[in-house]
Amino acid sequence: MKLKPNAILMITLLSLSLSLAGCGGGASDQPTLGQVKGTVTLDGDALAGVSVTFSPDSGRPATGKTDIAGNYELIYIRDTPGCKLGHNTVIISNSTEEDEMELEGDDAVMPTTTDENNEIPAKYNSKTTLEAEVQPGENTFNFDLKTK
Repeated sequence: MKLKPNAILMITLLSLSLSLAGCGGGASDQPTLGQVKGTVTLDGDALAGVSVTFSPDSGRPATGKTDIAGNYELIYIRDTPGCKLGHNTVIISNSTEEDEMELEGDDAVMPTTTDENNEIPAKYNSKTTLEAEVQPGENTFNFDLKTK
């Protein structure tokens, strides 16, 4: 049986498309995320360039940095915005740590903070009392920090 050139091309393309359909189509191990944004102020003034970290009870934290107006948006991993759903402990600091969100899965660790040279009181970072309950969809958490 002799196949025409068009039939050979069609068989080749069909085989190729079937083999590619199986690549990368697996289920993601990433949890469901809520989108989180907000504003951070200290005694009524916007805090620019501070780190905002939401740490779930289990799993990797999400982090963001405030802009000049004190606005932040959390990033779960690389370019994926969001935060794991549920209860999160919140840390706001002048962290100069390298961005640890490049790590895969739950391997990321909480940023370490010290009270030295930190205009933000310890109750918002190294001894944080801040918490947030992240829901599916869009979430806004504004933090009005007080020095006293």
